Amino acid sequence: MPESSSGASRQKLPPLECLRYFEAAARLESFVRAAREIGVTPAAVAYRVNVLEEHLGRTLFERHGRSVSLNARGSACLRDVQRVLADIRVFSEIYGSGQPPRRLSIAAVEPIAERWLMPRLADFAALEPEIAIRIETDVAGTDPKGADVDLWITYAGEAGAPPAPEARHETLFEETLFPMCSPALIEKRSPPSRAADLHGWPLLCHLGRRTDWQNWFSVHETMVPDLSRASGFSLFSMVVQAAVEGMGVAIGSPSTMERELRQGSLVALFDADTGPRVTCCLVSSNASRHRTEVRAFRDWIVLEGTAQRTEPAADAP
Repeated sequence: MPESSSGASRQKLPPLECLRYFEAAARLESFVRAAREIGVTPAAVAYRVNVLEEHLGRTLFERHGRSVSLNARGSACLRDVQRVLADIRVFSEIYGSGQPPRRLSIAAVEPIAERWLMPRLADFAALEPEIAIRIETDVAGTDPKGADVDLWITYAGEAGAPPAPEARHETLFEETLFPMCSPALIEKRSPPSRAADLHGWPLLCHLGRRTDWQNWFSVHETMVPDLSRASGFSLFSMVVQAAVEGMGVAIGSPSTMERELRQGSLVALFDADTGPRVTCCLVSSNASRHRTEVRAFRDWIVLEGTAQRTEPAADAP
């Protein structure tokens, strides 16, 4: 009897591989894309999904010819399966043989990643030398329902991070966008006294944040100049370098221009506290939040955000 009871209990558990195949197919809503991600054939994905559905006695997908979509039961099942798989990964890390690699994957908006996070990241590496970190700056291109990203660092209201209520949003710091340029550029022109004076100045913009200038002029209740005449760059570091070299006026924030403002290679125009406010947030998903690597990074970066909030704003010339 004990053996029979034990065998019956084991049979109640769905095959683990079926859960993994279902999670990929459900997240990508495609057997073909799931097969490409896992490295098998679409038929293998379809077979394991069918096995899981037969085991549960319920359908999880709506089939539409060559495409599939989750039904209501499948959507609810996906959230639970992702949580179960995350728990299994943690179990494997804790009780597996040897020392499994500890990895942390972060998606961060490029200005914050390159200009604020990178100068500080060595401090975290010194605290947690065994954690390998991967940083992706294409936040909008990440899959918010996927398992490839553990944390997002982004500006509030921007696309890419998981939507509520599936995610926790924590404010790291708030700051103001303001224009700045090299002292040499100011010497060549009359210092601007109001926002409208910038209409005749060469402007620089980050191609990934085209609305920053529009928002700044709107806050100052001034007509937005023709931004098609502004020089644009795909990397924020290029915007900063162009401003330092005197090409024009850049718009940024204390966190992204900190080094140049302290060195004096860039100076703020107008009052640095007058402009559109932006909020830098840390976003974590339910599936990753309990991981030790995620908790360690979260505790560290929250302290760094607190320090950023207490730093003095840049002075206007």
